[in-house]
Amino acid sequence: MTNRRQQQGFTLIELMLVMAILGLIASSVMLTLPGSNRQQNSAQDSAITLQQQLQYAREYAMVRQQPLALAFNDNGYEFLVWQEESWQSFNTRGLKPQQTEWPLSWQLLNQDMAELAQNEELNDGVFGSGDDSEQDDESEIKRPDVLILPSGEMTAFTLKIENANDIAAERWVKTENSWQLIVLNEAPEQ
Repeated sequence: MTNRRQQQGFTLIELMLVMAILGLIASSVMLTLPGSNRQQNSAQDSAITLQQQLQYAREYAMVRQQPLALAFNDNGYEFLVWQEESWQSFNTRGLKPQQTEWPLSWQLLNQDMAELAQNEELNDGVFGSGDDSEQDDESEIKRPDVLILPSGEMTAFTLKIENANDIAAERWVKTENSWQLIVLNEAPEQ
């Protein structure tokens, strides 16, 4: 006869192993959450969010072969889509409008649509002012600040994100070329 002992429950080693794994998961989650000093990191967070949204918008424009744009306003920015011969607000997953709260402010330092605007086909549509008389008096004409073409190319721009409480927390989002976006801690050379 064999003496078989039936196991009922978990051993101490198994419980310790599970607790160690849960501890590692909890610490990794805590490291990825924003810090408690939200005001200091908010310019950096906003710059990275914009950078990631622009990367996604480029991919979206390439996959769907549809021009997109980014328009800045006093309270943040929104994405636009070229539909029905005009720029329309675009609110899809991943490209939702972003609102700026005090102490943050946005300042578009420069933009360069000149290279892309040389294309005569685009001048009549995407870059053209259109016939404003056909617009309703109540409707607001949307004008893009940054254009994202279906080829994935993007117009050049430099954006400064200021934090009124901490000047050292300023960030700049800049296009290196029509493909690369960078976030800088210091003002870029002009």
